[in-house]
Amino acid sequence: MARVLRCVVFGLMTVALAGLWTAPAHANSKYAAYVIHADSGDVLLDKYSNQYRYPASLTKMMTLYMLFEELEAGRLTLESKLKVSARAAGQPPSKLRVKSGSTIEVETAIKALVVKSANDVAVVIAENISGSEWKFAQAMTKKARQLGMRRTTFRNASGLPNRKQRTTARDLARLSQRVVQDFPQYYHFFSDKSFTWNGRTYRTHNALVKTFDGADGLKTGYTRMSGFNLATTATRDGHRLIGIVLGGRSGRTRDAHMRKILEQGFAQIRRKPSLVAALHREKPAPRLKPTLVAQLDPVAAAPTVASNEALRSEIAIAAASLTAGAQAREPLTQDAISALIASTAAVSDDFNEFERFRLASAFDAEPVAQGDIDTSSPLNWSVQIGAYSDKSLAQTELEVAAIAAGLTDRLRLVSPLTMKDGTTLFRARFAAIDEAEAVSMCAKIKAAKLKCFSLEERARAAH
Repeated sequence: MARVLRCVVFGLMTVALAGLWTAPAHANSKYAAYVIHADSGDVLLDKYSNQYRYPASLTKMMTLYMLFEELEAGRLTLESKLKVSARAAGQPPSKLRVKSGSTIEVETAIKALVVKSANDVAVVIAENISGSEWKFAQAMTKKARQLGMRRTTFRNASGLPNRKQRTTARDLARLSQRVVQDFPQYYHFFSDKSFTWNGRTYRTHNALVKTFDGADGLKTGYTRMSGFNLATTATRDGHRLIGIVLGGRSGRTRDAHMRKILEQGFAQIRRKPSLVAALHREKPAPRLKPTLVAQLDPVAAAPTVASNEALRSEIAIAAASLTAGAQAREPLTQDAISALIASTAAVSDDFNEFERFRLASAFDAEPVAQGDIDTSSPLNWSVQIGAYSDKSLAQTELEVAAIAAGLTDRLRLVSPLTMKDGTTLFRARFAAIDEAEAVSMCAKIKAAKLKCFSLEERARAAH
């Protein structure tokens, strides 16, 4: 009896432990998985495919889709040079570390997105096609609707965190399918395992391209908000499958899950060939090629690179007036103000969250230097709206805050702050005010639905 009891207890413990190791996927709110036949669209696996998720760097598949359209329309070639802005160069990793003012060839840019998942290059592509990243994101969302991606909204070109940039596994499978079908001449880039640029070789993050039989693309992605994401296509015995896994807890478990669901999909087809016997019974609607659009509409054939020079000129004039000194008091023209507002779409949320408000957290590390304000003066308070990795973005955000809160007559400063880890942030502040004014001004800024905090500049002991 004792022996039987021990067996029962051992069995129950085994079941309990197994439950710990094989917790159901729905316990992970980031998880979703979807497998379809690339040609017929038949669904072979569906787990939470229509639930909202964050795309992370799978966003770059749409960025590349938009770039491929430019290539096909003849507005760009693989040898075209894309200009690098300061804002693009200032993106957080993963990045290629392109330099502001330099150029990068389109073909290299494609490889940088596929292999390196370079955020800086994604912004370079966006700005060269649409003039600004937020305009490009609007075009991405419009394109998503045209492709049938009804639950996808883009806010940036890279996939860096933004809570309003959402998609679904079903939509990402649709995008993967259209990339394969619409651009077979460029699809081979998604199978690249490495590329070399400026004397350095970069290797792909996509392990399945190297290890899974028949796999030939597409893209990996990760942010803390999204978990580990993966889109994969693989072909066996004439059947191409597309798999999407979102919200993996690690790259290893994500890859293992993708292998499992694709193997299951191929096994279903082998067991029951009639499952997809009626291939192409729902043929994809013919896509109106950009080259045809260009023939029908001469205006559409005009180059789109740097198409908003007038807007850029106004922004440059406005930014030049925002020097770190008394000249910042000079009023801006109405055209310059309109340009600044247009350049941010009136809301900072069009930028990724790394570029947005780095408020008190920016000062967790001890700064190497303080400055710009006389700490012996009673007017030694300031109101800071953020600290940014890019100076031009800090200038623009500060001017928008001044307009929104009715503070265009106040002194505005953008000044660098070098942290001990070597990084530089650009502080955007209203300066030379007393404590009461700081409290009042911050209240006005918050009433305009923007963020801020007030601080007193303190003298620092000399070392």
